[in-house]
Amino acid sequence: MKFTELARVCEAAHLGSKFRLPSLSKAESVAVYSILFANRTLTRRKVLSMVAEQLEVPYDVLASLGDDTSSLLASESSASNHTDWTLDDALTVRGAIISGSFDYLSLSKQMNEIDARLLWSSVLGRRTITPFAFLKAIAPDVSPDVISSSRSFLTDMEVVYALYDDRSRLLDPKKWSEKPNAALRPRRWLPWKCDAPVEMTHYQEIPKGKVTVEYDHEREVVIERASDVITDVAFVRHPTLGLLERMKKYADMNWHSEEQMAWPQPIPSWESIINKEGTVRFPNLSAFAPDEYGGYVLVKDSHIHPLRLSAYRHADSLELKVEAADGFDEFIPVGICVVHILSMISALQFDLQRILGSNTNEKSQWYVIPDDVCIVVEVSSPFMDRRTGELSEPVYMGLNGDLGVSDITQYVDLVGVNAD
Repeated sequence: MKFTELARVCEAAHLGSKFRLPSLSKAESVAVYSILFANRTLTRRKVLSMVAEQLEVPYDVLASLGDDTSSLLASESSASNHTDWTLDDALTVRGAIISGSFDYLSLSKQMNEIDARLLWSSVLGRRTITPFAFLKAIAPDVSPDVISSSRSFLTDMEVVYALYDDRSRLLDPKKWSEKPNAALRPRRWLPWKCDAPVEMTHYQEIPKGKVTVEYDHEREVVIERASDVITDVAFVRHPTLGLLERMKKYADMNWHSEEQMAWPQPIPSWESIINKEGTVRFPNLSAFAPDEYGGYVLVKDSHIHPLRLSAYRHADSLELKVEAADGFDEFIPVGICVVHILSMISALQFDLQRILGSNTNEKSQWYVIPDDVCIVVEVSSPFMDRRTGELSEPVYMGLNGDLGVSDITQYVDLVGVNAD
């Protein structure tokens, strides 16, 4: 591979194309990595100071010509042809620049603007792509999960050599029981939406905080923790155990321990779920698989909708009729939300009386909010049930006096996902 070919690939990636490389030898891959992710670089001030001294112009004048240093220095090569350098030639030139042994004008005439932009970007340590993208590009036949896991325990250059010399050194998450280190990274989780699998039956409440994964060599078990709470375990000698089985097995092994465990529990009502203090996740109950999604995480805020209060009634609890916006000044009823908690009823009664000046204690009578009054209440619901045209299990979260008609959730946004 020639340096100018690499420059064109990097230019295309800079403009938005996927970074793709032709088949490279090991030596070429090492050279490309050394160009794109070099250890020794120069600062903008150092490079421009050297060039300014050669051109006999003040540093401030040169620096004022542009903030993009690579493009600024490459502009001198706009009228030149591309180089015929090998990758090693480019590394030699780069080394000369780093040491200060180069002539800017003479060098600029040896390469076109695209070649020059890559060279100066390399000198300045400006990256067009990530090392992960590079490693995927030189070995498209290797799973990205294998490369990602391997990078946790090998340097990028060691991964390069392993890809060419000995792929058994790589860590394959699918074979984590053979090499437990392949499992020592937090799994990925999807945000929960109403179209999640129907077989989802359990949830875990875990504390907020950093998730860590470690391997207990003595007991041959991978342990996942959120803060100090154990959220999952996996046994090297029993890789097919489901979540409930492996949590129970770990608890039986450590019955004398005071370690806290986030036991999976059957999913309760929406009101109970949405008011949990910790992070709520709906785990995959099947065998441990570090390269697959661990399940779903409830992003509570995404299920809270600002809605217009259209009417209310005080009975044994406080019932609220709520509406979503249909355009700007039209509204569509989306259900009745019932407030059971006495402290929330009292607070809402106070706010309504303050806003409307009405008696909210009259039982069994609906009080209809005038059309010219917009009271915004925040309601949490897992989804809009298209069969009934109403919110499923709506839970009152509070009255928000800072919001107005323009903040009310649009009806089309509530029904935008098929929740049948």
